[in-house]
Amino acid sequence: MRPRFSLPLLLILPLMFASLTCAQTPSSSHGATIQGTVYDPDGRAVSGAEVSLLSSLVAVAETRSDSRGEYRFEDLRSGTFTVAANVPGLTSVSAEIRLQATDTATADVHLKLSAVQEHVVVSASLGGALAPQIGSAVTVVSREEIENQGTETVADALRNVPGVAINRIGQQGAVTSAFIRGGNSNYNLVMIDGIPLNDFGGGFDLAPLPTDGVGQVELTRGPQSALYGSNAVAGVINVVSIQGEDTPHFSFAGEGGSYDTWRITTGGAGLTGGLSWAYNLSRISTQGVRPHDTYRNQTSFVSLGYSRSPRRKFIVHFFGDAGRAESPGPFGSDPDGLYPGIDASALTQKQDLFGYQANYTEQFSSRFQQVSTVSVSTDQFSFPTFGSFTKNWRLAANTRSEIALTAKDVFVAGFEYDREQFKNTYVADPAGVPFDLPRDNFAFFAENRWNAGDRWFLTTGVRADNIRTGSLPPDGFGSRPFIPATSVTQVDPRISVAYLARQASSGLMGITRIHGSFGTGIRPPDGFELGFTDNPQLKPEKSISVDGGVEQRFLEDKAVIDVTYFYNRFKDQIVTLGGSFTDLSTFSSANLAKSRAYGIESSLRLRPIRSLEIMGEYTWLNTAILALDGTTGVQPPFVVGQPLIHRPRSSAGYDVTWTHGRWMLNSNASIRGAVLDLEPNLGSFACTLGMQCLFRNKGYVDANAGFAYRLPRGFEIFGRLNNFLNQKYEESLGYPALHLNFVSGIKFGFPAGRNPSAR
Repeated sequence: MRPRFSLPLLLILPLMFASLTCAQTPSSSHGATIQGTVYDPDGRAVSGAEVSLLSSLVAVAETRSDSRGEYRFEDLRSGTFTVAANVPGLTSVSAEIRLQATDTATADVHLKLSAVQEHVVVSASLGGALAPQIGSAVTVVSREEIENQGTETVADALRNVPGVAINRIGQQGAVTSAFIRGGNSNYNLVMIDGIPLNDFGGGFDLAPLPTDGVGQVELTRGPQSALYGSNAVAGVINVVSIQGEDTPHFSFAGEGGSYDTWRITTGGAGLTGGLSWAYNLSRISTQGVRPHDTYRNQTSFVSLGYSRSPRRKFIVHFFGDAGRAESPGPFGSDPDGLYPGIDASALTQKQDLFGYQANYTEQFSSRFQQVSTVSVSTDQFSFPTFGSFTKNWRLAANTRSEIALTAKDVFVAGFEYDREQFKNTYVADPAGVPFDLPRDNFAFFAENRWNAGDRWFLTTGVRADNIRTGSLPPDGFGSRPFIPATSVTQVDPRISVAYLARQASSGLMGITRIHGSFGTGIRPPDGFELGFTDNPQLKPEKSISVDGGVEQRFLEDKAVIDVTYFYNRFKDQIVTLGGSFTDLSTFSSANLAKSRAYGIESSLRLRPIRSLEIMGEYTWLNTAILALDGTTGVQPPFVVGQPLIHRPRSSAGYDVTWTHGRWMLNSNASIRGAVLDLEPNLGSFACTLGMQCLFRNKGYVDANAGFAYRLPRGFEIFGRLNNFLNQKYEESLGYPALHLNFVSGIKFGFPAGRNPSAR
């Protein structure tokens, strides 16, 4: 049953949590303690700073500085620790702190103006690590950037990340895909708080993922199957929700704008004694430019945790989304002149997406801890227009041991079991009854992270997956014979390295960091590729990738430039040969296709003064379809050497934010070059009817501007102009983008000045 959130519920829930605003009860400490104060460059205490504690290169605890700028980590075991602190535009990492069993150490953190992101990234290495210590290409989109840009979906927050192309087929709520470094849209592992959300076979629609309640979005480019197994072929998208790490606080926001758009959201988070809690509820509704072009969505995040010390932690996460979208179909470009013959009735889609997770961490000694996680996700689509549905269900359970061999060498190893099921109206048995198609995955994985001296950061890892797909009964069309259960074993290695070629941070030229990575990835077949095949030996698709780059800091870290080259080779890609929807027995599938992608990612971050931040990125990408194995040609209508669809050769973006007193002003833009696109009505199937199906879709500039002004007593007004250049373009051929439009609203934080999850 779909959850329904009403406006009274949005208003009542914060009051239910208000009882938790009592003062924290200090825990009794039986171990070591690290405490201190966070100061800004002028020597003033900083409240609300994000403070992370790391031991043996692994993040072990996080908190925020209180109203006096103080932080405290208690009940620690003996060992060597590092403290990292961040606030927007300011960052610092402490020197090593060595503790005995009952020591109390004071480590004040003096922040400095910096464009460098010292965030802890949890998706690029087991246990989490500081971004500069990771050799893989990682970008973190912070909560501050999301709020300044006014982005409402995770997909829009990723538009200006190097190496990423976002494509939406219609208006808000329409199917939204990410193409990372030229990989297919089903080559990306998508997680929320570590909960894998991908459908059976890797596909995932980013449209329902909002930014409400999101603390940061991490994107790791390059294959990560050595960490996560299936689906991490081109990259990993991990959405991290806001956690309860501070005194209780709440927020409310409401906005409205063009095309009958409105959105309301409320959230709260806090830490009371050993209990941490956070929640966010949001609803959005919008009407497009044509009849039957509507979108309604409601989303919730909930996190509950209990920990009296870093030695023992328990946390549960919940994510729920229920959406309904209507689409009138393509109504823009009509290159084959098909609109008069196309049914103009609206296509209605309903989606229910849920994720649940429980995580338990037990630190048995200063050198050993065990982390165990169980998660469940469900994704159900239904199309009332056609009377069809698709159901996806996934269980993932893993446990890992983290062993600190030395203060600068940590070894992680574990086991994971995954169970996923697929069910669809059109994948049926001989009687025409849909059935559950199961797949089990048993995996062993290991990773070693080593900091050799002060310059080298080396990460190596490997994962062995045994993927077992259940048997398929024959269908009623004669196209699929009985296919017995199959078993495939795949080993995926990974190595990444970061090297500080220059360590000095003073003067014009600062730290020079060289980074690179190598890895492989796999994607097992999806339900349709298995359901419409006569091939019992259909194998997973695979990738092999290498990248290398240089990050150069300038002006005492006030400017950072990064340039990275990458090369991806995709093989064993699944193709469907023949095929007629009136005679399904003509379909056959095989692992014959190949493609490749290489290019250059470049980014710039400037923080000349604390009130001004400038970011820019440019990606040059070259993709090509390669000949099928054993032939000199490819599957029609494509030709050898042709670029992959929806992948621009050139893309860029900028973001400029200025804050002064109560004001915040922002301007940002996404710039995309021309792409190869499909006929909007029939896609590649148009070519089988003797028509052209591949067309050039011109590039565009989508520029936006916004402001926010803080009023007394915790109120804030905000607004933004979208597509303020009023450009006429189609992100996907046949679907015109919205012209100049606006949104404005108000939000309120309690206590005053605390707005953890609004806008």
